[in-house]
Amino acid sequence: MENENKILIIRVIRSFEYRTIKNLILKDIDLNTNVSDFKKLVLEKIQTTPGFTPFKTKQYDSMKIFFVPHGQKPNNLTINIENDHFFLNNNKSLTENGVVYETEISFFVMEDYLKYKENPENKW
Repeated sequence: MENENKILIIRVIRSFEYRTIKNLILKDIDLNTNVSDFKKLVLEKIQTTPGFTPFKTKQYDSMKIFFVPHGQKPNNLTINIENDHFFLNNNKSLTENGVVYETEISFFVMEDYLKYKENPENKW
C-alpha cells in the first residue's frame, strides 16, 4: 500500500488586498486526517514557526484548495476565487476533499475572503 504521508503547502493569507501571504511547508502529513484536526495542526505551526509573527493575530477559519499539482493555476495570484467547490469540508478527510501530494491550500479568514471576492482589487 502506498504511503499516505505527504508534503502540503499552506498559503497563510493575512491580507487579500495587499497580498500578504506566507507559505508554510508541512511534511509527513497523513492525507486521511480530518480537516478540522488539520486546521488545529496548522494553527499550532503558525504559532510556533519562526517568521510567522505578523500572522499570529488573525483568527484563520477557512481552507480552500489553491492549486492541485498538474492542474491549472488560477488567474488570481492571491486566492482561487473562480472555484468555490474547492473549499475544504471540516467533516471530511483531506483525501475526500481532493487533496493530493504537494497540493497548495489557502488558509484565511472567511469574512476577509467574502469582502475580497466582492471587489478583488489589490491595493499595492
